Amino acid sequence: MRKFLIATASTAAILVSPALAQDYDDNRFDDSGWYLRANGGYGLHHDAEFDGGLFVGDVESEGNVAGSLGIGYEFGKGGDFENFRVELDGDTLWTDMGQIGQNIGSSAKLRTNTVMANILYDFEDSDWDGEGWNLVPYVGLGLGLVQGKLDAQAHDVLGTQGALVDNPACFGGINGACFASEKDSTWGGQLIAGLGVNIDNNLTWDTHYTYMRADSGGLDFDGSFDPGPANSQSFLQPFIHQFEMDDIGAHTLVTGLRYKFGGREAAPPPPPPPTPDFKCWDGNMVFNSSECAAKPVVEEPAPPPPPPTYTCWDNSTIVYDLANCPARPVVPEVVYQTCPDGSQVTDLAYCAVVEVARYNNCGPNNVAIFNVPVGSTPKTVSRLGTMPEFGDSHGLTPTQFYEK
Repeated sequence: MRKFLIATASTAAILVSPALAQDYDDNRFDDSGWYLRANGGYGLHHDAEFDGGLFVGDVESEGNVAGSLGIGYEFGKGGDFENFRVELDGDTLWTDMGQIGQNIGSSAKLRTNTVMANILYDFEDSDWDGEGWNLVPYVGLGLGLVQGKLDAQAHDVLGTQGALVDNPACFGGINGACFASEKDSTWGGQLIAGLGVNIDNNLTWDTHYTYMRADSGGLDFDGSFDPGPANSQSFLQPFIHQFEMDDIGAHTLVTGLRYKFGGREAAPPPPPPPTPDFKCWDGNMVFNSSECAAKPVVEEPAPPPPPPTYTCWDNSTIVYDLANCPARPVVPEVVYQTCPDGSQVTDLAYCAVVEVARYNNCGPNNVAIFNVPVGSTPKTVSRLGTMPEFGDSHGLTPTQFYEK
C-alpha cells in the first residue's frame, strides 16, 4: 500500500511540475464546462458488527487501495451558480476485515461500491506562495447508493488434542461451518473536502478526502450453515440464514487528475481608451482645445455714480457732505425799537426830533399837579425824557410842573 501511495504522488508531481512554472491565468479563461476525474488512494472501513446469529462478533478493517471516478459540470464564475460543480461519482474500496470476534478459523472481507450525486463548491483561487500554485479548496456532499459485498467464513478448528473445537464466530459455537458471499445495497451519503491545483486552463490536480456512511439499517446478507460430517445424523441440517452487518462506512483519501473539456480563451478585454492630455480653462481634460467648452464672457460692472455734491452757505465751497462746510460766523442779533414816528432803530436816540405842541385842554382839576393854567403858550422841547426838562417834580406848583 505504501508503495502505491508513493507511486501515485510521484506520478502526479511529474505531471504537475512543468506546468507550475507557468502562471495560470483564469481571468482570460472561460472556466465553465464538463469534466472527467480519476483518483486513486487509500481507505479503510468502519469497525463493523454482525447481527442476526449466523456470524457472531465484530470486525476491524485494515487499510487498502481506494479508487474514485467522476463526471461533472463546472458552472465557473458568473451567474447564479458561480463556483459550484455538480458531479456523478463512483467510488470503490476493498478491505480485509480480519478475524470475526478475534477468533481463529474465521475471516471477513468487505467491498463497498458507491454511486453518489455530489454538489461541490470551489472557493476563490488563492496564489498562496506567489509562484503560480493556484490552489482551489472545495467542499461538497453527496447522496446515492451504497453496495456492499461480503465474503466471510468461520469453521471449527483443531484443538490441542487433535479434536475439532467449535468456533464461537459461527452460530455462537455450534459444531459446523458458516459461509457467506453475498451483495446488498442501501442508501447512503458522503461528505467531501478537497484541494485542486490548476495546472493549466484544462487540467487540475485533484486531491480529496471522503467520509461515506451507509444507511443506519445496515446491509442484509444471506449465509449458509453446514453442520459437517460429525453432525450428519443429528437434527442439524444445512440451511440458509439471513444476517445483518451494521455500521457500514468508510474513510478515503485519493488524489488524481481532473480534465475539463473546452477550455477556450475568453475574448480579450478591449484596449483601454486613450487618455486626454489637454487641460481646458475649466479644468476638464480633452484631446484638443476645440473640444473645450466656450468660456463665458464676463461683463465689467458699470462704475458707481459719483457722490452728490453740495454748495456751502458761503457759495464758494463745494463738498460731498454739508458737515464738511466751514463754520458759519456768529452774527449778534439786532433788536429794533420803534420811534414815535413809526420808524425802526436800534437805539431810540437815533429817532427824529418831534415837535410836541403843548395844549391844555384839561381845564381845572382837583389834583393840584394837573391843575395847569389854561391859555398859556405851549413850550417846545427838542427831546423827551432827558434832563433837565424833567427832574424831580416833588414840591412843584402846578405852574412849575407844567413849565417843566
